[in-house]
Amino acid sequence: MTDMSIRAGWVIIACFCFCTSRGQQETLKWWNPAATHYKPEGQGWPSEVLYPYDRFPARAKKNVREVVWFKSQQSTGLIIKFRTDATYIHIRYKVKDTLFFEHMPSTGVSGLDLYALNKNGGWSWAGADYIFADTVQYFYNNLAPVGNKTYYLYLPLYNRVDWLEIGVPTTASFTPVDGNDKGSLVIYGTSIAQGGCASRPGMAWTAILGRRLHMPVINIGFSSNGQLERPVADLISELDAGMIILDCMPNMHSFSEAEITSRLEQTVNIIRSRHPLIPIIIAQHADANINQMNTSLDKSFKKVNDFVDRAFKKLKSKSVQNIYFLSAAAIGLTNESTVDGQHPSDLGMKQYADAYEQLLKKIPAR
Repeated sequence: MTDMSIRAGWVIIACFCFCTSRGQQETLKWWNPAATHYKPEGQGWPSEVLYPYDRFPARAKKNVREVVWFKSQQSTGLIIKFRTDATYIHIRYKVKDTLFFEHMPSTGVSGLDLYALNKNGGWSWAGADYIFADTVQYFYNNLAPVGNKTYYLYLPLYNRVDWLEIGVPTTASFTPVDGNDKGSLVIYGTSIAQGGCASRPGMAWTAILGRRLHMPVINIGFSSNGQLERPVADLISELDAGMIILDCMPNMHSFSEAEITSRLEQTVNIIRSRHPLIPIIIAQHADANINQMNTSLDKSFKKVNDFVDRAFKKLKSKSVQNIYFLSAAAIGLTNESTVDGQHPSDLGMKQYADAYEQLLKKIPAR
């Protein structure tokens, strides 16, 4: 037997003992959201999805590109809300794709994140023990037994959830809370908006921003495929949004200025056709602020920012109202902000959230 085989055997034994010890301590009751009429928060079309944790309605499959449809089945931005006084929560679920990436851990790609909303409007984070295997399991132990807290369970950023169950002790109260997407902050973007490369779902800048603003967020982020496409814009225009962010430049630095201008105008016009006054925020490519040593990337990032700057000014010259601009300088990424020169670390995610929060709080409510 090789050393690797021995180590693997000990890992399996340790995981079995850990699960067994937890199971012996509590008798649990289980809830499967998909087996009910429950509506997750952040799911803009909850009554129209093909699978319980999809982000797009089933009818979108025939209109969007195949890769966009595939990524729309990844559960980023979806939140399961519930109230409980449990001191212990056990969550088990299965995902359909790879658990981790080379540059992003399992806890971000395929993991969960649990926050509690306090009576005073503040947030508390719950750390967990976890096992990543065929069935992923999260164990939340020794939770403060104070009242009936409202929990926000963030689903994986880059994986498709096949099934999920939440278990609490039989003696604990448990009440599902339907998501409320009315007046949502809708974010159309790239892998960065989807959550790459946050260490856990609650650290994605979109999630941080939602908590700070106490505003539901609908995440329309697609890794490598946030490209201001008409079918996606048509879908976004259907939503009951309070604000819309267009942060697609990281996937458009190979596009011509004419194409970027055309796609941006088209997207804004489609939204305006149904939402004449809704604030729309247009963002530059934040990585251009890093001044990285890869001169080719640095040049292309700055070029696309010049393009979108001129496209924004063109919209303003046409008297398009309630559009706002977020510059790369305002986001303020530095050499320490990313894992690979393009995707934010947790530090970079916080910088994104800080910049958007500062801008959005200046925009009059609609």
